[in-house]
Formats: sequence, C-alpha cells, structure tokens
Amino acid sequence: MASVTTMLNEKSSPNNSESESESDSEIDNDDDSETTESLFSFDQSEEEDHLSSEEDIIEEPASGHLPCLTEYKKILNELSLLIWKTLSKSKMVNLLQDFVESEFFLIDGDSLFITCVFNVNFKEGQTLHFFYIVEQFLHDFIQKEARFVIVFFKDAENMYFNYPELLALRTILIQHLEYNTDVTIYTEFSNCLSPEWEIFLKECYPYFLIVSEEGITPHQTDFLNIFIIHALYQKINIVPSSEIESDVLRIYGHYASSCYLHKQFFEKHEIQLRHVLQVYVREYYQKSQETEIVLYGHLKLNLGYVQKEVMTHLPGIINYQLGEDGFEHQADTSYLFQMPPWLLKSINQTLSLLQNLLPEGADIRSVVCSISCSVTLKLYKKMLHNAQDCENLNTGTENHNMQDLKKPPTLNEAADLCRMHCLSVIFLQHLPLSQRAKSRIITYIWDRTLLPFLNMLKKCTFFILKQLKARNNWDVNFTGLPDLTDTSLWKNIAYYYEIEYNRGLNLGLGDTLMQEYQKLWNIVLTLSGDEDFGGPIPIRTTTRLFLTQKETTPRGSNQEIQKLGLIPLKAEIIEDYAGDILSELPFLSSDDPAVISLSKKKEFDELRHWHSFRLLSDDFERTSCNSDAKSKDAKERREIQKLHLFYHILGKSLMGSNRSVKFITRGTLPPPKNSSMKKKTKHQKTNAEKFIEENQKRQLAKLEKREEERWNNLSLHIEKEIKENFNSGIKRLENFLQTCPVKSVKFTAEMVGLDTCFKLWMECCLKPEAESRDISIIINLMKKVYILHEKYSELLQNIHRQKLAKYLKYIGFDNLAYSLCPQVQESDTKKDISKYSVHMGAARFQLTHMSPYLFREERSDPDPRVHHFIPDTWQRELLDVVDNNESAVIVAPTSSGKTYASYYCMEKILRESDEGVVVYVAPTKALVNQVVGTVYSLFTKTLPKGLVVCGVFTRDYRHDTLNCQILVTVPQCLEILLLSPHRQQWVKRMRYVIFDEVHCLGGEIGAEVWEHLLVMIRCPFLALSATISNPEHLTEWLVLIKRYWQHVESTMENSDPSQNALKVSKKQQRKRIEKPSYRVRLVWYKERYNDLEKYVCSLKDNDFIIEHYHPCAALTVNHIKKYGIPLDLGFSPRESILLYDAMVHVWPEWTRMQELEPEEFSCFKNKIVITRADAKKYEEELKKEIIRWIQLDPSKVNQLLKYLKPQNFDNLEIESQKMFPCFVEKLKEMDKLPAIFFSYNIHSVEILASRLLTNLISKQITHNDPNSERKKKNLTKKLRKARSSQKRNISTFLNSDSGARIQRIILLAAEIKEIKKNLKKYNEFSPDCTYTDSTVVDNQTLAKILRRLKGTRQGYKLHSLLKRGIGYHHGSMEYKQRQVVEMLFRQKHVKVVIATSSLALGINMPCKSVVFIEDSVFLNALNFRQMSGRAGRRGEDLIGNVFFYGIPLPKIERFLKSNVPKLKGQFPLSISLVLRLMLLIAKADDKEDAKAKALSVLQHSLMSFKQPKIKCMLKFYFIYSLQFLATEGYLNSECIPTGYSGLVSHLHYHEPANFVLVSLLEKCLFHKLCIPINIDGQKTFSQDVMETLVVVLANLFGRRYLPPCVKNLKKKFAHSVKILDALPKEFATVVEEHNNRIRENFGSFLLSISNLADMRKEYQLPLSEIDFSSKECEDSELVSHLMPGTESRTAVSPFACLSDITDQDLFDMDVVNDVKLRTIYVNVENVPFLSLVKCNRNGRKCPLNGYALNFYKTGSLSALTVDNG
Repeated sequence: MASVTTMLNEKSSPNNSESESESDSEIDNDDDSETTESLFSFDQSEEEDHLSSEEDIIEEPASGHLPCLTEYKKILNELSLLIWKTLSKSKMVNLLQDFVESEFFLIDGDSLFITCVFNVNFKEGQTLHFFYIVEQFLHDFIQKEARFVIVFFKDAENMYFNYPELLALRTILIQHLEYNTDVTIYTEFSNCLSPEWEIFLKECYPYFLIVSEEGITPHQTDFLNIFIIHALYQKINIVPSSEIESDVLRIYGHYASSCYLHKQFFEKHEIQLRHVLQVYVREYYQKSQETEIVLYGHLKLNLGYVQKEVMTHLPGIINYQLGEDGFEHQADTSYLFQMPPWLLKSINQTLSLLQNLLPEGADIRSVVCSISCSVTLKLYKKMLHNAQDCENLNTGTENHNMQDLKKPPTLNEAADLCRMHCLSVIFLQHLPLSQRAKSRIITYIWDRTLLPFLNMLKKCTFFILKQLKARNNWDVNFTGLPDLTDTSLWKNIAYYYEIEYNRGLNLGLGDTLMQEYQKLWNIVLTLSGDEDFGGPIPIRTTTRLFLTQKETTPRGSNQEIQKLGLIPLKAEIIEDYAGDILSELPFLSSDDPAVISLSKKKEFDELRHWHSFRLLSDDFERTSCNSDAKSKDAKERREIQKLHLFYHILGKSLMGSNRSVKFITRGTLPPPKNSSMKKKTKHQKTNAEKFIEENQKRQLAKLEKREEERWNNLSLHIEKEIKENFNSGIKRLENFLQTCPVKSVKFTAEMVGLDTCFKLWMECCLKPEAESRDISIIINLMKKVYILHEKYSELLQNIHRQKLAKYLKYIGFDNLAYSLCPQVQESDTKKDISKYSVHMGAARFQLTHMSPYLFREERSDPDPRVHHFIPDTWQRELLDVVDNNESAVIVAPTSSGKTYASYYCMEKILRESDEGVVVYVAPTKALVNQVVGTVYSLFTKTLPKGLVVCGVFTRDYRHDTLNCQILVTVPQCLEILLLSPHRQQWVKRMRYVIFDEVHCLGGEIGAEVWEHLLVMIRCPFLALSATISNPEHLTEWLVLIKRYWQHVESTMENSDPSQNALKVSKKQQRKRIEKPSYRVRLVWYKERYNDLEKYVCSLKDNDFIIEHYHPCAALTVNHIKKYGIPLDLGFSPRESILLYDAMVHVWPEWTRMQELEPEEFSCFKNKIVITRADAKKYEEELKKEIIRWIQLDPSKVNQLLKYLKPQNFDNLEIESQKMFPCFVEKLKEMDKLPAIFFSYNIHSVEILASRLLTNLISKQITHNDPNSERKKKNLTKKLRKARSSQKRNISTFLNSDSGARIQRIILLAAEIKEIKKNLKKYNEFSPDCTYTDSTVVDNQTLAKILRRLKGTRQGYKLHSLLKRGIGYHHGSMEYKQRQVVEMLFRQKHVKVVIATSSLALGINMPCKSVVFIEDSVFLNALNFRQMSGRAGRRGEDLIGNVFFYGIPLPKIERFLKSNVPKLKGQFPLSISLVLRLMLLIAKADDKEDAKAKALSVLQHSLMSFKQPKIKCMLKFYFIYSLQFLATEGYLNSECIPTGYSGLVSHLHYHEPANFVLVSLLEKCLFHKLCIPINIDGQKTFSQDVMETLVVVLANLFGRRYLPPCVKNLKKKFAHSVKILDALPKEFATVVEEHNNRIRENFGSFLLSISNLADMRKEYQLPLSEIDFSSKECEDSELVSHLMPGTESRTAVSPFACLSDITDQDLFDMDVVNDVKLRTIYVNVENVPFLSLVKCNRNGRKCPLNGYALNFYKTGSLSALTVDNG
C-alpha cells in the first residue's frame, strides 16, 4: 500500500481511557489494531519516529483527561456505545433506490475529508491524487442522478489545529469545491447544535446523512458522535462514509435508521452534549491565543508574526469573537487565530506590490508558494535571531549525537528547501500529468529535523488560503488548487541535488523551466523585502542531508506480470458481438506457453452427472414434480384431483362464486376487432327473424311482469327494514337492484328508496336529540338523486322532478332544487323547513360526504369481446393489442383492471389451437398460486389425452409444465427453459408471454433475469405494472428488441430455402394461427379508481391519536419553489375542501377566496351531480393558487403547510408493540377492517399476531361466566364418556341382536347430540372477542380450507389464529399456509392479516385499510405504493385508508412527494451466464436460433440502452468472461463447454461461490472433512465435522457483511453467533489459490485492454473536469531523469501514479477499482473473487454475519432475528 504520512500523535481509540461506567464492559478495547490505527493514525512509514518528542508539537489530551470533561466521560462513552450498536444493526442497501430529483442527502465535509485522506491508495503529500479520490467519490453519486449538499462546520476546523498538513488540505478542499465545481457547499454553520443548523434541517429535510463514525482524534470522534446522535434525533438516517460501495448503476451503504431510543438519549443529555462542544471550542481558542509554539528547543514560532506576515501580503480583515456560549466565533474567514489590529496599516502597500508581481488571473500555486516561502523564511530568520539571545545553538553539555538529532536547519538550509519547493511548483505548472505519472519511486523520507519547518510552511498555506477567500479586488486563477503541492516530486528534486548532483550528475533544467523558476524565486525575494535569502542559482548552497533512507514494505501484489495478450478463442458469437474491439486487442500466439498449458478437459456433453456416471438432469428435471396429467400412478392421480379441487376453491375465493367457468372450444374465435363499431347494413327481415324478434318481446314482457311482482312482494319489507335498521335495509335494496335486469322496475325501486330515506330524515330531524341526525341518510338520499338524474333521466316525469326538487329544497339545497325544477310549489316555500336542512352548501356537501359516489366518465356502449362489464377506452386498446398479436407495456394503477387483458389473451390462445402456449410470469410463488386459481375458475377445455389447460413451474415444485397451454411460472424458471438446449422445441410453441409486475426489472435481486426473458422471447408479450415512472424509455427499449427479432426472422427466412418449404407445410397445419406482430404499444392509464386517504397514528397517555394526513402536509416551500407540486400528489374531493378551508383560515384577506368558494366555483355552481372530473378541476385550481401564493407571500404557504401538518408523538417501539392489540380494536371500532398490517420483520409479524390472540382470549375470559370453564370441562368429560359407551354398545350389538341394545344406542346418540349442542355455546366466540364474520363462510367450507394446514410446520398455531379472524403472512411460511390465509381473507372470514412484503406484489387481497406498523430501510417509495395499493380495491371499497403507525413523519412526507424510481436495468451479465449461453449455442438443435438468443442477451441490455460507454464495458466484460472460463478449463479454444460446466451453470445464482466450490471439490477437501464415525454400528458425522461443514458453506454461500464497528462491541451472545468463524486453514488455502488465479487473470486482462481507454478523460479530474494534459517537456534533462517511466503504469490512472501506484497494484483486488483507468468500464464487483478478508475504503475489516452458523447451533428463529438481523 502507498504510505500515508501524518502529523498525528494520538493513537488511542476514542474514549479509550479507563471507565468506571457499566457500559464500558461492552466496549471492546482489545480489538485488533486495525480498529484504532486505520482512523487514528496514518501509516507511520515516513515520520512515525519524528512524533515522539513532546517538544515538537503540543499534544492534544484525550477527552477523558480534560479536567472540564471528566464529568461527561461516562456520557461520551455511552454515546459511543449507542452509535456502535446502531451501526452494527444497519443494513447494506441501495442508497438511491427510491431517490428522485426532488430529494437530496447530506454529506459531512469532514467525514468526506477523513474517508479520502485515509484511502489505502493515497500517499501523503500527493494533493492531486487526493482530489482525484474526492471527485471520483462525488462523481459516482452525480452520475447516478443523486442530489446532495456538503456541509463543513466551522468548529470542526478546530480539530486539525495540531496538524497543519491536514488543516491546509481541508481548506484547499473547501475552496476547490466552491471555486471549481457546481457542488453546493455550506460553511456558515458553527456546529450541529447551532440554531441556524436546526433551521436548515427543518426547511430542507435531507434524505440521509453520510458521515464517518470515527475521527482522526478522540475529540473529533466525540464531535462526529454528537453530530450523528443529533441527526438520528432529527429522524435523519445515517450512512457511514467508509462503508459505501458502488457498481455501474447503484450505490450501496450500511443504512442505520433512527428510532425512539436516539431521541430519548439526546433529550436526556442535550445540555451536557452542548457543554462538551463549548469546552472543545474554548480549549482550541485558548490554544490559538498561545502566541508561541516550541519547535526546536529554544526556537519558538510566534503565531502573531505568522498572521502579520500573511496579512501584509494579502487583504482581509478578521473580526474574531468568542461568544459566551462558545459557539459564535467569527465574522470573517480566519477561525482559529486573531489578527492584531495594528497590522492593517501595511496591507494596501503590500497588496499593490504583490498584484504588480502577479497580475490578474495569477495561478494560485504561484501565489501560495511565493507568499508561504517568503513569510516562512522571514519568520524563521527572526526565530533564529531570538534564539541566539537565549542560548548558543552550537554549544551544549548534551551528548553530540543527541544534539545532532535536535539541530534545526540553518537559514541557508531553509532557503535551499524553499528553492526546491519553488522548483517543484514550477514543475506542477508546466509538466503534463502524463509526464509526472512517470516519476521514479524513491524510498527516502524527510529528515525528522525538517518537520517543524515544513509544518510552518503548511500553517502559512492555511493562513494564505483563508485570507484569499476574503479578497475583493484580485482575480486569482483557482484551477490549480487541487494540484497545489506534490511532496514526492519535491523529495525527488531534493534527492537529485543532495545525492546525485554531488556524485557528479549535472543535468540541465531547460530554458523555459529555468526562466519560470527564476521568476518565481525573485518574487519570493521581492516579498521578503530587505532580507537576503540568496539568488535562484545555485538551488543548493548547503550540504546538509534533507532526506534519510527508510526501508518500506513494497506495495501491491507480488504477482509477476505475464506477457500481455489474450488467449485466442474461436466462435462466431465473439466476432458478431465484440468483433469491433477485438482488432485493437493483443493476442497470444498459438505456441505461447499460456495457450499450450490450457487444460485439456473432456467436453461437457450434458449426459452424465458431474461426480458420477449417472445420467445428468438439468435444472428443470431437478425441480420436484408434485403431480402430472401424464402420470399413470393411482396415488398421483388422486393427488392431481385433490390439487384441482383446491385450485377451484382458490379460484372461487378470487373470482367469486357467481362467476361461471368458460368452456373453450377450438376455433370459436371472438368477434374481430372493432366489430362493435361496424355499421349494420340494412336488409329486409326474414320471417324467421321477425318471429325471433316477437318472441324476444314476449319474453321481455314476461320478465318485466315477474320482476314487478317480485318488487311488489319485497317493497314493503324493504321499506320497513330501512326504517328499523337503516344500513341493513339499504343493503337489501342494493341487492335487489343488482339482481334486477328490468330498468323500469329498478327506477321504481330507486324512487321508493328515495322516498323512504327522505321520510326517515324528517323523522330524525323532528327528534329533540341533535345527535339523532344520521348524515348517512342524506348521503344515501343524494346517492338516489344522482342515480335517478343520470341513469334514469328518460323515465323521469315532471312529477318525479318536482319530488326530487322538493327533497333537495328541504335539505337546504335550494339552488339545486331550482336548477332541477323551477316550478317548485309555492306552498312548500312558505313552510318552515329549516329544521330539515343539513346547514351546508350543496357543492360542499357533495365534496365532503359524497366523494366515493361521484360519477366518473365511463363508456356506456358494450364491447362484444367482454361480457361481465363495459370496458373503458384504454381497456379496449388492450383487447385490440391482443387481437392484433401485438406487444404492449401496460401501466395502470393498482385495482384499475389491467389484468383482464391477460385472461383475454389466454382465452385467445386456447381457442386458436391445442399446441400454442401462453406463459404467465409472476414475481412470487404467492402470485403464481393466485393466477393458477384464477385460470382454473375461468377456463376449461377438452384436450387430447395427456394435455391440460394449466401448469405450474417454480423452484419448489412443478406440475404439467410442458404439457399445458397456460404455464404460470416465476422468471428464474422460465429462464431455465429458454436457456436449456433440450427445451427449445417447447420454447417455439410459445405464443404470448405475460409479465406481471414488470417493474421488478428495476430491482436489485433477480432483475437481470426479467431482462433476459424480455430480450430472448420472440413471441408478443404483455408487460404489466402499476409503478413505472419512465414507461416511455422502457417501451423504446422493447421496440428496439422487437426490431432485432424481426431482422433475425427475415434473415433466417431468406438464408435457407429448404427451411422455408418446411415452414410452408407447417403453416397449412396452423393456418388459423395469426402471424405475430413486432409492434410494441404503450398503454398508460394514470387515474386510480378509488381515492386513498392517509392517517397518522400515535400514542399519547395510553390513548391513540389518529389524525388525517393531508397530502399537502408533505410539501415544503423550498420543494414547491424548485420542483412544483408533484404530478401524482392527488387529493380526494374531501381533501380539496379541507385545503380550501385551511387557505381561508391562514389568509382571511385572500383575493380569490370568493371565486374558489365551492358554491361559487364555476364547475360546481348549481350543478346537481358533481363528477370526478369537476372535482379534479377544483383540485388543480387550488394547486395553482398555492404556487401563486409562493410568488406573493411564501410565509403564508409556510403557515398553510404547518396548519395542515398533523400532530404526532414519538413513542418507544416496544410500547407501540405492546399497545398494538388496542390499536387494532380502535380500527375495529372505526369500521376500518379488514386490514393488512405491513412489517418487514418476520419475527414481529408472528409476535404481533400472537399478541392479538392473547388479547382476545383475555377479553373472553373476562366476559365469560366464571363457572363456564368448569362447565365446559364437565360437558367435555360427559361427551367423552358417552362416545365411549356408544362405541361399546355398537360393538356388542354387532355380536348380538338385542332390542334393548338398539334402544340404548339411540338414546346415547341423542345424548351426544344434546351435549354437543350445549358445548357449542361455550365454544362460540363473543363478537367482541373475534375478528371473524361467521356468516360469510360456512363451517363445511371453513373446515375444508383449514384442512390444508394439516402436517404443516406450526400449523396448529396458525389454525388457532385463523379461527379468531387473525392471520400472518411472510415468505418463510409454507405455501399451503399462505394460500389458506389469502383465501380466508378474501372471503372476509379473516379481518386482520399481519404481513411482510410478501403481500406487496399483485396479490388479490382486497381490504379496507393498509397499516404500516414498523419502519424499515426496505420500506421505500416503490414498496409503499405497492403495499398501499391493496387498500380500496375497485368494487370492494368506496375509499382506501392508509394508516402510519410508528413511521417517522419525515419518511411519510417522502413517500407522498417522491416518485417511484426509474427503470434503469441491472448489470445483465455474469460469468456463469456467459457459460450458460455458450452451453446453449453448443448443444441446441437449432444453432442459429440459439445464437440469436445469446446475441440478444448480450446486445440489448436495458442498462446499455442509449449508453455507448456501457455497451463498450459489457463487451470488455464478455471478453474477460471468456478468457476466465478458458483459463479455468470451462471452455476450450472453440468455446465449447468442458469440465465442470454443468455444476457451475447449475449454481449460477451463487457466483462466485460456484467456481470456488469446484476448486474445493477438485482438491477433495469435502471428502477429507466428511469422514463418518461408527456409533453403535451406524455411520454418522461428529458435531465438529457438521459445524465445520456449516462454517465452510456459510463462508461460500449467502454471505452478508457486517459493519466494522461490530467488533467494537464486547458483548458476548450466550447462545448465538454474531460474527462468522473464518474458513479452516486447508479450505482457506484453496480459496486463496483460486483468488490468486483471479488476480492474475483480471490484472492481465486490464493490462491487455488498457489501450482502449479514453486517455483524454483520464487526464481530467472526474467532477471539475480540470484538464492536466499538455505537451510534454522535452528540453529538460532533469525532467527526463526524474520522470523516466521505468515502472510499468499502462493500466493505472495517472492520478494514482502520483502515489506510487503501478501496474503491480492491479493484482490487488481491494484497490483495483480505485486505481485502474476509469474509462475502462469493468468493475471488480463482477469478477469471481471470493474475498476472505473484506476491507472498507479505509482498510478496516468487515466481518461476515454468522446467521447460518447461529441458526444451526441454536435453531432459534427469534435469536437469528434479534442477534443477526
């Protein structure tokens, strides 16, 4: 590693002092040294010995030893422990998963600085490389469209007081970001507890905070800890800066969430934490006032002189003030040091002189170098002069050797050092980076006696930069800031002059460089005034050695760089895909040893198993087959019957029992497209047609008469029931209306319902009790008015209109009454009818109370293709797509009805033929079961023997996969079929593929599989989703793919005439099958059918506060100013009224108040029926008005948003869980059940369900008679005895024919029946003690469904819950259990289901409410939309409710205002996939078809769509994959699979463990480990062997890393394993051998393709794009000597070369990503390297999570959840 030198002398970990607190027992201070050394000391390879003297620099005491902080030591230790525990539970997630342009996150500037300074590749003093690391870090975020701001706190500058090198570098970083980049920087805040910072957080709430958990010093660590706890207190989540990783598309980090414990800690200790910061500020302020610092014995640095000299060269006035609170320090730029006022006199004169010497646009490097050298030399001269008055430096009583060690440099020696520094600056200004990257590597370091003088230079640099920032009349060129110094170059120059030059090597500097150097040194002399520091030549005037040699550990790998070149491989696909770059790459000759030594393994033939001679099965055959229609086994046939019966029951729960099954007959195709639109041609009716018409009229008359009779029989009963039980009566009336097909009868029934409602309202109004006025009566009355006015307008006569007008007038809607019928009887107007009024305007009433019933614009013309409903226009377009055999991307909200097109498509394929297959791809097994049940309930068809309608294929089970016409599967399984060489005949039968929840294409796990499917299928497809924000981009990509397949089809048709003849004959057999179209349509429907209203729930004093959350409450003024109001932020009509009322309340003088008053609004005024479209217009007007308010008076908008924001109280998580049963009871009282409660914690899901059951049982025990339990036991005992007696009597009766015995049996049967009847009373649940509705599911059906739980794991537990109407649902349950829960919930038997995200994706689980009960890092905008979409399903509920229980308000705000993420794809390739493609090409029967599929996968990734750079990167990766597979023996030179290809491809989803496993198998390590022992004659394995085996497998598969801070916790888990044990030595050796081969392969590959890099960009900084390329200097012998380019640096970034990085470092996988050429777009993350020790950016070790070993040892799921996350 490159050494990084520093001035740090504090090497103890933060809060490392002895502690008497109890918490100290949990802090591991005995951890390995990397915990402390990596962040609290640089690599001391250069100056570690120089820091031992107390005289060099005054040491900073640890926080525990500051007298004023002793009392807070315990609090700081507790804080450290709390943060370590928080970070140890953090999850590695994609940081930008739901990130949109309207959000930003926060980066702590000092954490960024620390992370980059401690980068393992950075060498101290190499400023340009440091800035390359910084910009690469930030550019990575910007490339991925992230928005962020960086904050540097003023107080944080104090922490670098003792470290001038870091202080100067930090200042350079701030100014570089300000002057040279567009990054937003905040430097005005004192610290994280200042009032200004609090205001900033409230106004601009950041998404999360990237911060370092450890600082350079203990003080800085305390500072950062306080920052972290304050952020968590503010509900801002934390991401450690050193744990951030990235790939091509995403950035990952350990995400630590805020919780109540953080708020509790901060509120408890806030005063003490503020005092700690004040103490630190005062301490450093006092240090800054110490005007002298001892450097060399009696040599003292006077800070006042430093300040004076700097200020004489630069303008700027410092007004430094320390407030009483210790926080407000300065009004200008310098933060640590006070400027003496008397220095101001000489500022203008010196400034004029400097500006004349360095004119406008002067290079910052010249400015800083000249001033720092002149000031430092002048100060140093004065120090030497003052020291002579105290002591003679040349004499003393000390030992001569000791004196030499302390001897400071003379003034001339100091001047020599400055001259060489000036020369190095000239080199920086005039030499291109390409030349500097060739600098030789020397192992010399500065002599220790020079360090204090060098620190003086750095302090001067700091002062200069701080004062330059305050300039106002001097335009300096700051582009040179990131290249201010180059210590390696400076030392190289010093080495030449003091060693090589003295040996006689005299090299010319060159005319240009000499002139520039002399000019710069003359400026130094001019600024020095009368001082004589010598001329520019000679550069060295003294003989003192400035450098000392030190042995250093060589960096990089010891791997020998092999001959450059790739192994030549022959395959058509290589030329077709990557032929354009192959010509530019070097290849090895055929006689090269590397080519000859390739393993000659047997060709892989996919016939025999990899470790035996048994016939090999593919992934399809290995999947368990539960049953199959072709089976002849009687038992299997019975299983098939049971399965089909269950699917029918499941289908009924999905589609309803009234939905009939379609009997599909081949050939009876539906009417052609737009048949309903065709005009009928006029023709003369035949007698038969006339007879049919007359018969239809007679039948209609009979039906009308029969319905009239039915209504006459029911009307009186319904009227009576409405008066007695309003809700029940109305429901009964609605049931009649739904079943009545005669319009006139329905009109009569509606009028009766209207009359009854009005009479009932009048009765209510006449009662004295005010609360008797039930508003639901008026709601139903208005609903009847709606229906009569809109749907039966042709039947309304004048008398009916007058009645409607009368009713409207009575309830206070005079304007509507007049609008409907102006001739309202005058007698009615004279009556006092005010007591019947609702005292609300008609428009306001409709928007407030009628919002679920507002009419939508729906089509009334039926479509002959649809029989159960009238489709909307967009739904008809879907049917047209299927009719035309086209493809479509369908984006529509949840519950809008988009899935109907899928089943129409299935019906079409079933009718076409018996051979065609439609494949339905679902993301989860739960959704697979649901679709299968729906198919069984919809379709049946008579097929030839052995064929069935529907089949299933998942990783767990399959049935009828290849002999069905509708296959329902998951993406991974369809990929198996598409890539299997022996399944291609079946693939050609596919006619349509339906992708449900296609937004999974943008996920992190398995997303590439969706992509592979979309690019490999030839047939049309339907891609369905509710949550895609960029469907146009997705559609464009899919259009490109279809064009590719169209081209392939046309090419293949024209290439082989014989094949064409065969195709013609096949067409005769399939002439009814239409040719597929290559068109791809986008069908985008944005309106949700039901509104969703949100509520925030919190707990206060054991009572629940549930407040409505208005969508506008999520907005801020800044957000609206920058981005406007989000397009998908919709209101319900009621919420529009609430917003209007709030606007009136906030601004009573509002000018448009009357115009937007609901009764006066143009779209509402005098309108009897307000539609959804009218309400939407009103909503848009209100949104426009808010934006207008922003322009007029933003403070009013602030007040408005604050007024709308609900009150929320934070609670301890455990308290919220304890009160959860009470919360569910509250929802039951509010009639908000059925509901789904979402949590991402499986353990919590089951625990909360059990708590609900316990609560219900407790309530029942309380309600029951105290003696009921005793009576129940007695009855049970009696029943048992009676049954036993009955059994004996029956047995006796069979042996004898006794009449008495028969009588006895009859009596016993009657007695048993009576006992059961009595016992049933005690077994029944009180309505208050259950959530079930006993009327919806009969006992027989319930028993049949619950029977599926028999034999399942913990089925008894779930059975008890379901009996009470409670269920839980998560991915770890058996699929039968999940099915039972889903079915009973759909049938309304279960009203409460607690679930993980397993119910988020498309599951048909209609509910009234969705409740989010626990925060999680995985709860993002996408999952929120998916989960909340379960509420308010179309046809089930009028409105959906979303409750937030325990979710932080800021996160709720983010959900509502953020958009779903864009689909950007996933890295599409892996080495295993390349191998599978090669298998497909080599073994498929149709080679051309296989090659076309493989090319489609390679060429058409979504990630590379319109991204030529990424396309090039994928070609690089493809070539690397082939090279790796060839060298490892998986491919031969013709790219034909060999060796263990079958095993590797089978375990493709476990790369790189699949390749490592092969290495272990080849070494026979598992055979050596698994040696059985004989116990009692039986062979078994010892516990040690089994544990070792688990450790090995856990190190290979399912690897999850923990943050490094986990090691800081000393807490030992008695029965669990937090950190996984390391691999056994012999296994680790083999893995390391494998890794070494990977290092060699990948390093050599990078070297081979380095010539393809874009070198123009390689010489630019990534973010600022400052270019460091120019013409190389050829006339300087010295430059050529110092930069010979002898080290190999062909594939290394030229910026990294400055830190002595060479090509050898490419073989170190931990650093290769940071040091390789950045335009070679190949990421080490995609290399099959299995790291035994993973380190973060700062070199700290990240341990593996030991969850697998923990579960093996304990078998406890709860311990696994708590301890291992």
